Amino acid sequence: MKKWVYVALVAVLAVAFIGLECPLGEAPTNVNIAVVDDADGNPGGGLHVTWSAPAEGNPDEYIVYVDGTPQVGVEVLEDYVYTPCAEIQVAAVYGSDEAAADAIDVGVVISSSIDVWSVDDPSPDHPSGFGFTSDGTAGTYAVSVEANWPEIDYYIASGPAIASPADHLPTPLNDEENAVSTETGTFDDLGIVAETGQGLYLTNRALVSNGLYGMWIDPTGDGWDAGDHFGKLVVNSIDAGTYHVNITVGYQTEGGLRFVVE
Repeated sequence: MKKWVYVALVAVLAVAFIGLECPLGEAPTNVNIAVVDDADGNPGGGLHVTWSAPAEGNPDEYIVYVDGTPQVGVEVLEDYVYTPCAEIQVAAVYGSDEAAADAIDVGVVISSSIDVWSVDDPSPDHPSGFGFTSDGTAGTYAVSVEANWPEIDYYIASGPAIASPADHLPTPLNDEENAVSTETGTFDDLGIVAETGQGLYLTNRALVSNGLYGMWIDPTGDGWDAGDHFGKLVVNSIDAGTYHVNITVGYQTEGGLRFVVE
């Protein structure tokens, strides 16, 4: 084989090898989300997704994946998500190839089979209140212990009913104006809770066995804002004889977002 032919062949193979080993471009960077209104203007029903272009490579377009399902590709560095979901991911598209950024988790945190009792229950060992930590985990608290009051987001009132801590009599447990909506379907399938500002939430709502509810935790009591949190609740059972209620809850850690997908 002539030397120049050999050199040319080696060069072609090297280029092909590099093409196989190296990506055509990098993934988007600085992917962020911000909670916005839904398509109908209801607060907390959408996400504005933004990102930065890859440091290297020239993408043909970007695709936002919603729980693994692609939205329509865009050529700008932003998109909107109005479909309730638990995960957002952005991919840069290079021809038929994609480079995807790390996913952002917006799924609710589930706390299963929580036991609470109505405040009518005489036992000091039976907690009547429950609340959420910053990581979304639910805990139970005895309403009879005043030191617990700042941690309580809801308590079980007579009925039984679920009530806002600000509605507790004769003394409010704290200033939170938290409320509850009634929802339809199943706990697992509920993807977004009711809109705010529509009169759909009450600060004291009767509980029924198998009932499905939306939670709106409003620390300032001044309507929707990004400091509010939402969630869902299902009543697994009610034992009227002992005032005992067993519930499962899902808490959305992203402030202001009404998505409650697991």
